Amino acid sequence: MKWLPRPDHAALATIATFTVLRLLLAGAAGLGVDGAYTVSVAHDLELSYYDHPPLQYWIAHLFLPLLGDGRAARVPFIALFAGSCWLLFRLTRRLFHAQAGLIAVVALNCSGYFTLGSGFLVLPDGPLQLALLAAALSLANGLYPEGERTPSELVTWLKTGFWLGVAGLCKFHALLFAAGLLWFLLSVPRQRARLRHPAPWLGALLALAVASPVIVWNMRHDWISIGYQAGRAALTGVHPAYLLANLAGQALWIFPWIFVPLLIAACGALRAGAQAERSWYCVCLALPTIVVFTLVPLWGRVGLPHWQMPGWLLLYPVLGEWADRSIAPLRLRRFGLASAGALLLLIVLFVAEAATGYGRVLAPRLFARGDPTLEVFEWSQLPPELEARGLLRPGTFVITSNWIYAGKIDQALHDAVPVVVFGGNQKQFGLRYDPQSLLGRDAIVVGPVDSMHGVGDALRPHFESIEELAPFALGRSGMSEIPLRLLLARNLKTPLPAPYWRP
Repeated sequence: MKWLPRPDHAALATIATFTVLRLLLAGAAGLGVDGAYTVSVAHDLELSYYDHPPLQYWIAHLFLPLLGDGRAARVPFIALFAGSCWLLFRLTRRLFHAQAGLIAVVALNCSGYFTLGSGFLVLPDGPLQLALLAAALSLANGLYPEGERTPSELVTWLKTGFWLGVAGLCKFHALLFAAGLLWFLLSVPRQRARLRHPAPWLGALLALAVASPVIVWNMRHDWISIGYQAGRAALTGVHPAYLLANLAGQALWIFPWIFVPLLIAACGALRAGAQAERSWYCVCLALPTIVVFTLVPLWGRVGLPHWQMPGWLLLYPVLGEWADRSIAPLRLRRFGLASAGALLLLIVLFVAEAATGYGRVLAPRLFARGDPTLEVFEWSQLPPELEARGLLRPGTFVITSNWIYAGKIDQALHDAVPVVVFGGNQKQFGLRYDPQSLLGRDAIVVGPVDSMHGVGDALRPHFESIEELAPFALGRSGMSEIPLRLLLARNLKTPLPAPYWRP
């Protein structure tokens, strides 16, 4: 970006370039597991949903008539990430300076998870990141005003509260952001007096009001969403290996060559403490999310490395300032080009494997434990096969064994047939259909062979008869990669279990 005279122009050019890259990638790869599940569930407009607050589903629902339930469903989330990148630039510029903001934007776009995950996939993290950055920027504008335009205390906190409420409509991470914000105000002596002003508490009330659909829905559904998320941190023993695996996962997902400088910059800001107030602001907002979700695997499940990413996001301003201060400009440019090149190479390899599956032939040992690109493989081969067998008759519904397969099947069928989950984690599919409405209907029972053990026998008491059908396999390049088992269940006599259904 040396030819661009101003950092803000360079930041916009960076954002535009990577946005085009993500749009091209969106057209080349199918929706992932979470994306297929989201667009399937989003056909139903609800106050909230089983596993996450509602905003990602509301966005998908809003654009369904225009974009459909295929790959184009990613477009709003790609646009949201472009907005997040601009907010990151503005936040870093407000806290430090514009050159640090440009470095932060480049680093974020060269980070694996943010470009290939939350910046690209249909996930709650996309709108969450935008809301958290908007909240952090709104408050930073009030805490560190520039020039004569200083927003009032009330305006500052109402804006912050609004965006914090929007974050609460995305993920429960908003609570940890709020905890970090309180930590910052208490730990910085000159900021403590703000807590005696009514404005922060009015902002908190506004945040609760904006996020109230989540509260109301959970009250009506026995707090199942809260229970589901809290259950992930249930005590299962002490697991140091889980903790190490989670830390390694965070480094891999961000990319080690960016994670290490990010960690160095964060540790420097942590050592400087509240005396370096602006970097301390980022540390306080980020650390609760990183620490909580990193420590949970120590006593619970291994966890997922992307749970910490909203915290790391808020440390990119610190990374930008540290890199501008510590690394020579020429080395910084070379490092940025190398990072972008590595990312592009990874994308090309990923798209090639996702489209062809040839890696399983060329390097079978590398894929001995499975091919992760199958997550973006669409099950579009299934509907023609079912139609050719005459199974998609009017009134027929589909039963499968897990929410993952339910999302893939529902997306392939474009929500034209009810899809229910039996014997596995139902998530929102356990709330989509009244079990009584399916009585007297036939069902196609389908799922990967290794997930269907005992399903036929367990379903037999509910149906008049169950018939085993010839199996079928999905795959790329003529290969059989996902063998499916098919059953035809006739005349549902008694309702299927639906533990989450509320009339």
